[in-house]
Amino acid sequence: MKTNISYQESIEILHSINVSAKSYEKIPFSQALGRILAQDIVAEENMPNHPTSAMDGYALSSEDIASLYSDGLEILSINKAGESEEQICHKGACIKTFTGAKIPINCDTLVLVEEVRVEGSKIYALEGAKIQRGKWIRAVGENYTKDEVLLKKGSQITPFEIGLLAELNCVFVCVYLKPKVAILSGGDEIIEVGEKPRENTIRSVNNHLLQALCSSMGAEGRIYPLLLDDKGQIEREVREALRDCDVLITTGGASKGDFDYTQEVIREVCEMSFKGVRMKPGKPVGFGVRGGEQFVFSLPGFPNSCAVTFMLFVRIIIARLLGTTPTLTPLKAKLTQSIKRADSRMEFRICNLRIENGIYEVGFWDKKTLQSSVVNNFCSKSALMILEENGADLQEGEMVEILLLDSLIKL
Repeated sequence: MKTNISYQESIEILHSINVSAKSYEKIPFSQALGRILAQDIVAEENMPNHPTSAMDGYALSSEDIASLYSDGLEILSINKAGESEEQICHKGACIKTFTGAKIPINCDTLVLVEEVRVEGSKIYALEGAKIQRGKWIRAVGENYTKDEVLLKKGSQITPFEIGLLAELNCVFVCVYLKPKVAILSGGDEIIEVGEKPRENTIRSVNNHLLQALCSSMGAEGRIYPLLLDDKGQIEREVREALRDCDVLITTGGASKGDFDYTQEVIREVCEMSFKGVRMKPGKPVGFGVRGGEQFVFSLPGFPNSCAVTFMLFVRIIIARLLGTTPTLTPLKAKLTQSIKRADSRMEFRICNLRIENGIYEVGFWDKKTLQSSVVNNFCSKSALMILEENGADLQEGEMVEILLLDSLIKL
């Protein structure tokens, strides 16, 4: 087991270990929001599959454009969207064609209704109208072509993918099974939400915070009974959770306290890959593998440290179980105040975020304190500021790298 390693080395370990993607299931497309596709979605036909009007206007042949400015064109009929019969136009005539309607046979031009005047049964181009062949006509396959891969395996389904699946008439889709994540938080000082408060106790924030993060990443978080400062009870709950989970997370008991039995139990049930990362918050974080197919994380007990380490570490394994490659994309932001470094560790500091003149700006204007127990610091428009290991002090106006929280709570 490696100890006190760099953040970069810990990430390399998580990416290098063998992780097999979960199996898949077939579900109705309308229930697939947030799920990960287990196979490509391919277009079965061109869209549109015939030339289509993009606006309300009059369909005609480009050979008759000149006549619009002199003799005018006879209006033959009206062509509405949704009609199956294909209309035919002839020389010296036009057909009024509405948005979404098939372009009539022998027509390759659409003049907009606002570009002509109607006199009797004829239309004439208005002065200044610029009529061009093919303009305002959607070509065959403009949206997509037959056999084109529209959604790739490993894509997360958002509301926009739901809309596309509806257009494609995909009644069912194959998605990866949700990874099962067992969540165990502990300590005699922890009481459950709704429980009557006792002296010197705190609410079980981590259980519910992590379950919500699991849901946002397409996993199924399962909350287990709170762990007491009792090795026997901890061992029973951990082994019970390992009976049916892909990932096991413990929070609290990650440091070297007199009553922190959780680490002893974790070392007994899995092979630890690393324990301790030179980062802030989250130094005590640990990771191990059980039987080559279950993954165990030991996260710190403070809510902020717990959330940060989940987003930076656990997210990687969840993504790999879902057959996708997790990425982090740091952005640049301007500091609105100077920072004096007091720690040599790599730091992921929660900060305020705003946009001024098209540029991200970050600072700490409404952060109560940077202590790891202040979970409300994450509730406003925020980001994680990346401060490199052994980095120097930073001055107001300098550019720093940040990770948007919105990008960290999803795959």
